[in-house]
Order: sequence, then C-alpha cells, then structure tokens
Amino acid sequence: MDHSKLVHKHEKLYFGLLVAMSILTIIVGIVLTIASLGIFLWIIGLIVSLSMFAHWIQIGYIRTNGVKVTERQFADLHEMYQRVGQGMGIRLLPDVYILQAGGVLNAFATRFFQKNMIILYSDVVELSRNGQTKEVEFVIAHELAHIRRNHVQKQWLVLLGNIVPFLGTAYSRACEYTCDRMAAHYIQDEAASKRALTILAVGGRLAKEVNEFDYLYEASRENGFIAKYSELISTHPTLPKRIAAIATHAGEANVPMFKTAGYVKASIIGTIVVTVLVNGAIIAWLVMSDGFTGLAASPFSEGFAGEMTEEPLQQLAYDNASYDAVEEEVMNGADVNMQDDYGDTPLHNFLYSENVDVETITLLLDSGADVSLENEDGMMPGELAANMDHSDEVIQLINSYE
Repeated sequence: MDHSKLVHKHEKLYFGLLVAMSILTIIVGIVLTIASLGIFLWIIGLIVSLSMFAHWIQIGYIRTNGVKVTERQFADLHEMYQRVGQGMGIRLLPDVYILQAGGVLNAFATRFFQKNMIILYSDVVELSRNGQTKEVEFVIAHELAHIRRNHVQKQWLVLLGNIVPFLGTAYSRACEYTCDRMAAHYIQDEAASKRALTILAVGGRLAKEVNEFDYLYEASRENGFIAKYSELISTHPTLPKRIAAIATHAGEANVPMFKTAGYVKASIIGTIVVTVLVNGAIIAWLVMSDGFTGLAASPFSEGFAGEMTEEPLQQLAYDNASYDAVEEEVMNGADVNMQDDYGDTPLHNFLYSENVDVETITLLLDSGADVSLENEDGMMPGELAANMDHSDEVIQLINSYE
C-alpha cells in the first residue's frame, strides 16, 4: 500500500499553514525586537530556554529511572518493535524505555538531541502479559509512526505557528489520525487496533465488555459547544473518533457519524476570530505605542539609556565625552536642546556624571542650551547640578545663563 495514502488528508495542510505562520511570526518578532530594543527577543529566548530545560529534565528522569528494552531486557518487546520498525522502513530505530506511571495507560515518542526515544508506561506493557499482544503492538507501531513521519522534529519547525488559536492542536490531532492508520496497517489487524484504543479508555479488563457501536454512538451525540471546544484545545482526537476513523478507513459499514451542529461551528469560528483580533490588537499596540519601549525604560535598564537614542550629541552626553567631540557635533548643527525619553537635554545628561568638564558645559550654554527646560522629574539643569552635588562653580555658571 502507498504510504502516502495512510496520511490524514489535513495533516500536510495544517503543517503548511503552521510553517507559514511560524515564518510570519519570526518576521513580526524581528519587528517587535527592534521596537522593544531587544526585550522581546529576551522574552522569547527565556520561554524557549525554560521549555527546553524542562524537556531535558524529563528525559534525564526517564533515562535514569526507566528500564531500557534490549535483547536481554524484555526481549519479546525488543523483537516486536524491531520487527514493526523495520517493516515501517525506519532505518535508525529509537531506544525504548518502560516507565511506571501510576496506572496510566499511555505511551509517547520524544527526541533528545539527535536520538529518538519511545516511552511505554508499564501498564501498557503488562497488557502483553495478559494475552493482549496485538494491542501492545498497535501502541508501539503508533509511536513508531510518529518517528516515521518525523512528527517530533517537525514540532520545532511549527512551534511559533502555534500563536494561531487551535491550529497547532488541529495539526497534532491530524498526526494522531495518521499514526493510527499507519499502525493498523502495519500490524494488519484493525480489530486489535480498535481494541487498543478502547483499552486506553477503560482499561484492559473492561475493554472486553465494551459494545463498540454503543460506545461510538453515545459519544457521537456529545456535540455541544463544551464538548467540541474541549476537543479543539486537545492535541489528541477523542478515543471514539479515533476508533471510528480506523473502522471507516477499513471500509466497515454502520459506523456512527460524528457531526458538529451549526451553532457550535459558528460559536467556535467566533471564538477563533475574537482570539485572533485580540492577539492582533495586542501586537499592534506593542508596535505602535510605547508598550515595549516603556518596558525597556524601566529602572532595570536605566544603565543602558545611551542605547535609547540615535542622536550623536545625546550619545556623547551619556558617555561624558570630551570637549572636542562635543564641539564637533555642535559645529555640525546638533540641537543642544533635544530631549530624550526622560526629558533630559544634553546639558542634563552631562550633569549626571560625577566629573563634569566646565568647558564642555560652557560650550553647551554658549551654543544656546536652555537652562529653563525641565526633565520628566521637573528638574531644570541648575537644580539637577545641585542635586548631583556638583561644585558651586558649575551651579553658578548654569544659573548665570537664566
């Protein structure tokens, strides 16, 4: 069977949209980084770093506490995933670990640097000890399908695209449908595949008592707003939908249909539109206003005030530059009364330094520096000079130009 026919019809579409949105987010991020004087980049970097650190901690816990499946350790599982993985065309098979999870029936695929990993919760493995070997084989094949489709690596490519409400989870759900199909195809047992998903719902023993049609039918009637919304924010489709998808793909008849009421669709679309508009408004505000630059001007960044202007004369004042450098800028027509984001003129900014050159102050005053201009603290240059404990010579010099 052609491998591409097993891929869910929306997986590639959602992936393409997420990549496009990731690129757009990068472009917007560049704009915001410039607008925020680098603050935005630091925020994103911190979020990504914390996420990666948390992932590494999780991997470390698994590698140091989980039991690795090898030829000598759980040899039957080792043979199973080797056989299924080779049948799926996976050249470099992942490491498989068994981990106790307090009765949770689950498994997942992950990646640590360049090495893929599959983690099987111990209760899943115990199913094979109760004669449900095919069901365990489906679970393993499902996780191997994630690796075969490079879903773990692709998550990093589409990470920034998740800014679009519900798009990332929609892609994840499409990937789950794909992996269900691939697993069912490669183990060649649709019945066991459906049972495996039922086991995830009610456990190994009770799954044998579940009437599949009634289970799907009752679930199909849960089509209200809350039920649909909870699915939209989930990375996995509901188990009944996954079972129905396997049955439909296998060509079974009389499979209950899962439909969404019109008012629910309208409500969901409305929620998406509102969320997009709100996010867009926040981004627009940050770009068009002082949302980020105000943050950059916080007390924590006062020491970097010199980076907040492109005016050479102000930069010289921040740096307490030499007389000759200041004279050159003044001779070139620099505005000696320009005010920065704090309302400070070059004269104000020179006075923030402990060692003030009287000749430079005189140059600014002779060039028209207005000693009556106040900064945002309401201080004129003379008042600032007194507040900074400058000499009487400097204070009297400034006051003489009133």
